[in-house]
Amino acid sequence: YMRKRMLDRKILWMKMQDLPNPQREAKMTLRRQKREEEAKTAAASDDSIIGQMYPPPFLDQRPDSKRLTRMEEQARKEEMESRFRARIRQEKLDNARIVKQTPPTIDGVLVDPIQRHVNRRLLRQREKIHAGLEGILTRNSAQILCEFLDGVAISIVKVRAKRPRQTQQLFYTITSDHDPAWVQKQLDIVAPKLRSQFAVKVNMGQTPNIRFVPYVRSQEVRREHIWGIAQRLQDQIP
Repeated sequence: YMRKRMLDRKILWMKMQDLPNPQREAKMTLRRQKREEEAKTAAASDDSIIGQMYPPPFLDQRPDSKRLTRMEEQARKEEMESRFRARIRQEKLDNARIVKQTPPTIDGVLVDPIQRHVNRRLLRQREKIHAGLEGILTRNSAQILCEFLDGVAISIVKVRAKRPRQTQQLFYTITSDHDPAWVQKQLDIVAPKLRSQFAVKVNMGQTPNIRFVPYVRSQEVRREHIWGIAQRLQDQIP
């Protein structure tokens, strides 16, 4: 067990080393700059005789005092950390801009494999939600069907959502003689309970939230619109 624990810690440490760390990068950069400055100072002092003969001028506090050196190093370190953070932030924004771009299509056919996988997964999820909730609204306890919903007959028409984890909009129609406003109010109350029953029934790990929306038929299938089309066709016939 101890050997496995030590190995896990080592793997975690190796993974952490690959992550961007502004503090570590600033510290290593400051060390490198200090070594370069010390090498330049040593070379200049060896080549210059004046620098060896005359001491630095008298000041209240020597330029090479530990206190001033520590303050300067801390200021330079904080400046480098800020620059590294700004660079990481800009890289994240560039990557997010690339990810959020519209996936390419060729003649209306989606070629992005990730988006195709998301669409297939969303389709499978819609079918599972449609079949599962249809069964729950048809075969459930008497407390929910009779006492709470008063025996209303509900049929789910379609499920709509752009992402698998987004709130799933369930468009439904009422096939019994009940008040639509009252049915919508009762469904809003019982939606969390139905979601819990659905998750247990289909064994779904992360079940998205559901929201019942009354289904309104489009204008093309309304009786009044069809009657207007029929009248125009009849007028055009000689």
